[in-house]
Amino acid sequence: MKKFTRLILNIFLKVFQTVPIKVSFLVTKYILVFVGYRKQVINKNFINTTVNKYYALGFDNFYKSNIHFVARIIIESISSVSDKKQERLQFSNISKLESQCTESNGVILLASHYGNWELACTFLPKHTDLTCYGVYKPLKNKSVDQFMLDKRSKLGLHLIPMNKIGRTILENKNKGKSAVYILIADQNPNSKNSLVWSQFLGVKTAFFNGPMKLVQKYGFNVSYMEVEVGNELFEYNININTDLDIGENGENLIDSYSNILESQIQKAPQYWLWSHKRWKRTFKNF
Repeated sequence: MKKFTRLILNIFLKVFQTVPIKVSFLVTKYILVFVGYRKQVINKNFINTTVNKYYALGFDNFYKSNIHFVARIIIESISSVSDKKQERLQFSNISKLESQCTESNGVILLASHYGNWELACTFLPKHTDLTCYGVYKPLKNKSVDQFMLDKRSKLGLHLIPMNKIGRTILENKNKGKSAVYILIADQNPNSKNSLVWSQFLGVKTAFFNGPMKLVQKYGFNVSYMEVEVGNELFEYNININTDLDIGENGENLIDSYSNILESQIQKAPQYWLWSHKRWKRTFKNF
Protein backbone atom coordinates (compact mmCIF):
# COMPACT_ATOMS: atom_id res chain seq x y z
CA MET A 1 0.00 0.00 0.00
CA LYS A 2 2.85 2.39 0.83
CA LYS A 3 4.54 1.72 -2.51
CA PHE A 4 1.22 2.22 -4.30
CA THR A 5 0.65 5.58 -2.57
CA ARG A 6 4.13 6.76 -3.50
CA LEU A 7 3.54 5.61 -7.09
CA ILE A 8 0.30 7.61 -7.29
CA LEU A 9 2.05 10.68 -5.86
CA ASN A 10 4.85 10.40 -8.41
CA ILE A 11 2.38 9.94 -11.29
CA PHE A 12 0.40 12.98 -10.12
CA LEU A 13 3.60 14.99 -9.90
CA LYS A 14 4.69 13.99 -13.42
CA VAL A 15 1.28 14.88 -14.87
CA PHE A 16 1.20 18.17 -12.97
CA GLN A 17 4.62 19.09 -14.31
CA THR A 18 3.42 18.75 -17.93
CA VAL A 19 1.04 21.70 -17.41
CA PRO A 20 2.57 25.16 -18.10
CA ILE A 21 3.83 26.46 -14.76
CA LYS A 22 1.95 29.76 -14.93
CA VAL A 23 -1.31 27.87 -15.53
CA SER A 24 -0.57 25.57 -12.57
CA PHE A 25 0.15 28.57 -10.40
CA LEU A 26 -3.10 30.37 -11.30
CA VAL A 27 -5.19 27.24 -10.82
CA THR A 28 -3.59 26.55 -7.43
CA LYS A 29 -4.06 30.14 -6.33
CA TYR A 30 -7.74 30.30 -7.27
CA ILE A 31 -8.47 26.96 -5.61
CA LEU A 32 -6.89 28.19 -2.36
CA VAL A 33 -8.86 31.46 -2.48
CA PHE A 34 -12.09 29.68 -3.42
CA VAL A 35 -11.93 27.26 -0.47
CA GLY A 36 -10.78 30.04 1.89
CA TYR A 37 -7.61 28.15 2.75
CA ARG A 38 -6.99 28.53 6.51
CA LYS A 39 -8.55 31.98 6.40
CA GLN A 40 -9.67 31.91 10.05
CA VAL A 41 -6.18 30.98 11.26
CA ILE A 42 -4.53 33.66 9.14
CA ASN A 43 -7.08 36.25 10.28
CA LYS A 44 -6.52 35.39 13.95
CA ASN A 45 -2.75 35.66 13.56
CA PHE A 46 -3.12 38.94 11.66
CA ILE A 47 -5.36 40.49 14.32
CA ASN A 48 -3.30 39.33 17.30
CA THR A 49 0.04 40.69 16.06
CA THR A 50 1.39 44.15 15.29
CA VAL A 51 1.18 43.45 11.55
CA ASN A 52 -2.41 44.68 11.41
CA LYS A 53 -1.24 48.07 12.72
CA TYR A 54 1.13 48.84 9.84
CA TYR A 55 -0.41 46.86 6.98
CA ALA A 56 -2.66 49.66 5.74
CA LEU A 57 -4.59 47.73 3.06
CA GLY A 58 -6.61 45.66 5.53
CA PHE A 59 -7.02 41.93 6.07
CA ASP A 60 -8.76 40.98 2.80
CA ASN A 61 -5.88 42.34 0.74
CA PHE A 62 -3.37 40.82 3.13
CA TYR A 63 -5.05 37.42 2.84
CA LYS A 64 -5.02 37.51 -0.96
CA SER A 65 -1.35 38.50 -1.10
CA ASN A 66 -0.40 35.80 1.41
CA ILE A 67 -2.37 33.11 -0.43
CA HIS A 68 -0.77 34.28 -3.68
CA PHE A 69 2.59 33.47 -2.12
CA VAL A 70 1.40 30.16 -0.62
CA ALA A 71 0.40 29.10 -4.15
CA ARG A 72 3.83 30.16 -5.36
CA ILE A 73 5.56 28.03 -2.71
CA ILE A 74 3.45 25.00 -3.65
CA ILE A 75 4.25 25.32 -7.35
CA GLU A 76 7.95 25.98 -6.78
CA SER A 77 8.22 23.03 -4.40
CA ILE A 78 6.64 20.42 -6.68
CA SER A 79 7.95 21.65 -10.04
CA SER A 80 11.12 20.42 -11.64
CA VAL A 81 13.83 23.07 -11.40
CA SER A 82 15.72 23.61 -14.65
CA ASP A 83 19.22 25.10 -14.82
CA LYS A 84 17.67 28.39 -15.95
CA LYS A 85 15.39 28.46 -12.91
CA GLN A 86 18.30 27.58 -10.63
CA GLU A 87 20.11 30.69 -11.80
CA ARG A 88 17.40 32.76 -10.10
CA LEU A 89 18.40 31.23 -6.75
CA GLN A 90 21.32 33.32 -5.54
CA PHE A 91 23.30 32.40 -2.40
CA SER A 92 25.57 34.92 -0.71
CA ASN A 93 28.12 34.73 2.14
CA ILE A 94 28.56 30.96 1.84
CA SER A 95 32.27 31.48 2.66
CA LYS A 96 31.28 32.96 6.03
CA LEU A 97 29.19 29.88 6.79
CA GLU A 98 32.12 27.64 5.89
CA SER A 99 34.49 29.65 8.08
CA GLN A 100 32.09 29.43 11.01
CA CYS A 101 31.76 25.69 10.50
CA THR A 102 35.52 25.15 10.46
CA GLU A 103 36.02 27.35 13.52
CA SER A 104 33.55 25.50 15.77
CA ASN A 105 33.69 22.06 14.09
CA GLY A 106 30.08 22.41 12.97
CA VAL A 107 27.54 25.20 12.64
CA ILE A 108 23.85 25.71 13.40
CA LEU A 109 22.06 27.33 10.46
CA LEU A 110 18.71 28.69 11.59
CA ALA A 111 15.95 29.03 9.00
CA SER A 112 12.33 30.16 9.10
CA HIS A 113 9.05 29.88 7.21
CA TYR A 114 9.83 33.08 5.34
CA GLY A 115 10.17 33.00 1.56
CA ASN A 116 10.57 29.53 0.09
CA TRP A 117 12.50 27.76 2.83
CA GLU A 118 12.13 24.45 0.96
CA LEU A 119 14.15 25.69 -2.02
CA ALA A 120 16.70 27.44 0.19
CA CYS A 121 17.41 24.32 2.26
CA THR A 122 17.27 21.87 -0.67
CA PHE A 123 19.68 23.81 -2.89
CA LEU A 124 22.22 24.84 -0.23
CA PRO A 125 24.31 21.64 -0.66
CA LYS A 126 24.92 22.60 -4.31
CA HIS A 127 26.77 25.72 -3.15
CA THR A 128 29.10 24.24 -0.54
CA ASP A 129 31.27 21.17 -0.02
CA LEU A 130 30.10 20.94 3.59
CA THR A 131 27.71 18.16 4.53
CA CYS A 132 24.29 19.69 5.21
CA TYR A 133 21.69 18.17 7.51
CA GLY A 134 18.08 19.29 7.59
CA VAL A 135 16.29 18.56 10.86
CA TYR A 136 12.62 17.75 10.32
CA LYS A 137 9.53 16.35 11.99
CA PRO A 138 8.40 13.12 10.24
CA LEU A 139 4.88 13.12 8.80
CA LYS A 140 2.32 10.66 10.13
CA ASN A 141 1.61 9.30 6.65
CA LYS A 142 4.73 7.22 5.97
CA SER A 143 4.24 7.15 2.19
CA VAL A 144 3.92 10.93 1.92
CA ASP A 145 6.82 11.31 4.36
CA GLN A 146 9.08 9.15 2.17
CA PHE A 147 7.92 10.98 -0.94
CA MET A 148 8.91 14.33 0.61
CA LEU A 149 12.22 12.93 1.88
CA ASP A 150 13.12 11.72 -1.62
CA LYS A 151 12.32 15.11 -3.15
CA ARG A 152 14.14 17.16 -0.52
CA SER A 153 17.28 15.02 -0.46
CA LYS A 154 17.90 14.57 -4.18
CA LEU A 155 20.50 17.37 -4.27
CA GLY A 156 22.50 16.16 -1.29
CA LEU A 157 20.59 17.42 1.76
CA HIS A 158 20.60 14.80 4.54
CA LEU A 159 17.27 14.71 6.39
CA ILE A 160 17.29 13.64 10.04
CA PRO A 161 14.33 13.43 12.45
CA MET A 162 14.36 15.87 15.37
CA ASN A 163 14.92 13.12 17.90
CA LYS A 164 18.11 11.96 16.16
CA ILE A 165 20.02 15.23 15.84
CA GLY A 166 22.01 14.64 19.04
CA ARG A 167 23.12 11.19 17.89
CA THR A 168 24.06 12.53 14.45
CA ILE A 169 26.17 15.34 15.94
CA LEU A 170 28.01 12.92 18.25
CA GLU A 171 28.72 10.52 15.39
CA ASN A 172 30.13 13.35 13.28
CA LYS A 173 32.22 14.71 16.15
CA ASN A 174 33.68 11.26 16.82
CA LYS A 175 34.68 11.12 13.15
CA GLY A 176 36.08 14.66 13.25
CA LYS A 177 33.51 15.70 10.66
CA SER A 178 32.27 19.29 10.44
CA ALA A 179 28.73 19.81 9.17
CA VAL A 180 25.89 22.29 8.80
CA TYR A 181 22.77 21.56 10.87
CA ILE A 182 19.70 23.39 9.53
CA LEU A 183 16.91 24.07 12.02
CA ILE A 184 13.64 25.81 11.11
CA ALA A 185 13.17 27.58 14.42
CA ASP A 186 9.91 29.58 14.16
CA GLN A 187 7.52 26.67 14.77
CA ASN A 188 5.33 26.21 17.83
CA PRO A 189 7.17 23.92 20.32
CA ASN A 190 5.64 20.49 20.86
CA SER A 191 6.35 20.39 24.58
CA LYS A 192 6.25 22.98 27.36
CA ASN A 193 9.56 21.50 28.55
CA SER A 194 11.33 22.46 25.31
CA LEU A 195 10.44 26.13 24.91
CA VAL A 196 11.75 29.60 25.62
CA TRP A 197 9.75 32.84 25.41
CA SER A 198 10.60 35.83 23.24
CA GLN A 199 8.79 39.00 22.20
CA PHE A 200 7.78 38.53 18.56
CA LEU A 201 5.45 40.72 16.47
CA GLY A 202 4.09 42.30 19.65
CA VAL A 203 3.28 38.96 21.29
CA LYS A 204 5.11 36.97 23.96
CA THR A 205 5.85 33.92 21.82
CA ALA A 206 7.06 30.39 22.55
CA PHE A 207 10.10 29.22 20.59
CA PHE A 208 11.76 25.82 20.51
CA ASN A 209 14.85 25.93 22.76
CA GLY A 210 16.73 23.26 20.78
CA PRO A 211 19.13 25.66 18.99
CA MET A 212 20.11 27.27 22.30
CA LYS A 213 20.69 23.86 23.91
CA LEU A 214 22.88 22.72 21.02
CA VAL A 215 25.00 25.87 21.25
CA GLN A 216 25.39 25.41 25.00
CA LYS A 217 26.31 21.73 24.67
CA TYR A 218 28.58 21.77 21.61
CA GLY A 219 29.77 25.39 21.33
CA PHE A 220 28.64 25.72 17.73
CA ASN A 221 28.62 29.01 15.85
CA VAL A 222 25.21 30.09 14.56
CA SER A 223 24.05 31.69 11.31
CA TYR A 224 20.65 32.59 9.90
CA MET A 225 19.39 31.74 6.41
CA GLU A 226 17.86 35.07 5.37
CA VAL A 227 15.64 34.66 2.31
CA GLU A 228 14.80 37.69 0.19
CA VAL A 229 11.89 37.16 -2.22
CA GLY A 230 12.12 38.26 -5.87
CA ASN A 231 9.31 39.00 -8.29
CA GLU A 232 9.63 35.93 -10.50
CA LEU A 233 9.01 32.28 -9.67
CA PHE A 234 12.16 30.70 -8.19
CA GLU A 235 13.74 34.14 -7.75
CA TYR A 236 15.32 34.36 -4.29
CA ASN A 237 18.45 35.77 -2.73
CA ILE A 238 19.53 33.59 0.18
CA ASN A 239 21.95 35.45 2.42
CA ILE A 240 23.87 33.74 5.21
CA ASN A 241 23.57 36.19 8.09
CA THR A 242 26.30 35.62 10.69
CA ASP A 243 25.46 38.66 12.84
CA LEU A 244 23.36 36.91 15.49
CA ASP A 245 23.97 37.87 19.10
CA ILE A 246 24.06 34.56 20.93
CA GLY A 247 25.45 35.87 24.23
CA GLU A 248 28.18 34.22 26.26
CA ASN A 249 26.47 30.83 26.35
CA GLY A 250 23.63 30.97 23.84
CA GLU A 251 21.23 32.79 26.18
CA ASN A 252 20.53 35.62 23.67
CA LEU A 253 20.15 33.40 20.61
CA ILE A 254 16.35 33.10 20.44
CA ASP A 255 15.78 36.83 21.04
CA SER A 256 18.30 37.66 18.31
CA TYR A 257 16.69 35.19 15.91
CA SER A 258 13.16 36.46 16.58
CA ASN A 259 14.28 40.09 16.10
CA ILE A 260 15.85 39.36 12.71
CA LEU A 261 12.80 37.41 11.54
CA GLU A 262 10.44 40.12 12.79
CA SER A 263 12.41 42.71 10.83
CA GLN A 264 11.95 40.64 7.66
CA ILE A 265 8.22 40.23 8.27
CA GLN A 266 7.72 43.93 8.93
CA LYS A 267 9.19 44.77 5.53
CA ALA A 268 7.02 42.30 3.59
CA PRO A 269 4.65 40.31 5.85
CA GLN A 270 2.94 38.42 3.01
CA TYR A 271 6.00 36.22 2.53
CA TRP A 272 5.79 34.51 5.93
CA LEU A 273 3.71 31.37 6.54
CA TRP A 274 0.75 32.83 8.43
CA SER A 275 -1.39 29.72 8.00
CA HIS A 276 0.16 27.71 10.82
CA LYS A 277 -1.18 28.00 14.39
CA ARG A 278 1.89 29.84 15.63
CA TRP A 279 0.35 31.15 18.86
CA LYS A 280 -1.49 28.02 19.93
CA ARG A 281 0.52 28.14 23.15
CA THR A 282 0.14 31.44 25.02
CA PHE A 283 2.30 32.94 27.77
CA LYS A 284 -0.81 33.85 29.78
CA ASN A 285 -1.97 30.21 29.94
CA PHE A 286 1.48 28.69 30.41
